Amino acid sequence: MPDAKSVICTVFERDYHHGVGALANSLYAAGFRGELYAGYRGALPPWVGEAAPDASGNLRWEVAPGFHIYFALQKTEELLAYVKPELLRQVWNRYEDRGIENVFYIDCDIVIKAEWRHFEDWVSWGVALCEDMNSPLPVSHPLRKQWQRYYEGFGIDYKPKDDVYVNGGFVGINKKNREFSELWDQIQTYMKQYTGKQDRIGIADRWNMFHFMDQDALNIAKDLTEDVSIMGRDAMDFGRLGYVMSHAAGRRKPWHKNYVRNILLDGSRPSNTDKVYWHYVESPIRVHSSGTVRSKRFALKAASLIGRVFTRSQN
Repeated sequence: MPDAKSVICTVFERDYHHGVGALANSLYAAGFRGELYAGYRGALPPWVGEAAPDASGNLRWEVAPGFHIYFALQKTEELLAYVKPELLRQVWNRYEDRGIENVFYIDCDIVIKAEWRHFEDWVSWGVALCEDMNSPLPVSHPLRKQWQRYYEGFGIDYKPKDDVYVNGGFVGINKKNREFSELWDQIQTYMKQYTGKQDRIGIADRWNMFHFMDQDALNIAKDLTEDVSIMGRDAMDFGRLGYVMSHAAGRRKPWHKNYVRNILLDGSRPSNTDKVYWHYVESPIRVHSSGTVRSKRFALKAASLIGRVFTRSQN
């Protein structure tokens, strides 16, 4: 990777390899060249070409000229979504002697929309973050008060600096802010004395002090860091459509959905994220069969048309 400035990392297991493929395709289309470091558990994706993992379970596979995926087997028993700070540390340790300037973490249910050069410019201004759909979270919110009291026990003077609550699906770190990944990891390590092993999505409900564990830890680290650059909710297509990326947040992912059935049964319309996902599933990685892609794209159009007709009939 002689010319690469950045390394991107993500995590996946089970059928989330579909998202990794679409993310990789969108990155390549956006102009990214370099390596995608994919932490995984279980089987490698069926779309990986002829290559065999080494004794450690790791494999470097060429997606297209100048673009590789490095599959790094993760042996943790925790939910992979909660090892993001550790994954960032793995990446810094692996690539620090190769002239890398930036490391990005991107969830595998995200598709990139903007040209990659804009991301590398963005991260030069500070730790790059995106506002979550559940933002704002006022500085006087009971959750923030609980965080303040909890971390006092570890000698951390936590004072929220704004009402913004960021999403854990995207983090960009320039080498000048490398210590942010260490801070995030430390905050989450202290958290585990309360949560125990982090092997499930969410604890109880949002009244719980650390319901979204990695994301809550990220927000605490954000408030303890001066050098950050935060984009609004539209950066992930939350609510208002933006021009940066599209995040299929929630349990039902684009590759899980039956679009026509959903619109007929409960009025659930295809989202922009669904449409963007199915745009990036063919090249350079063929994530699904040609027949599946054709049928899903047809279902998207049909469900969208049904939604428009239904809307007009209600007026």
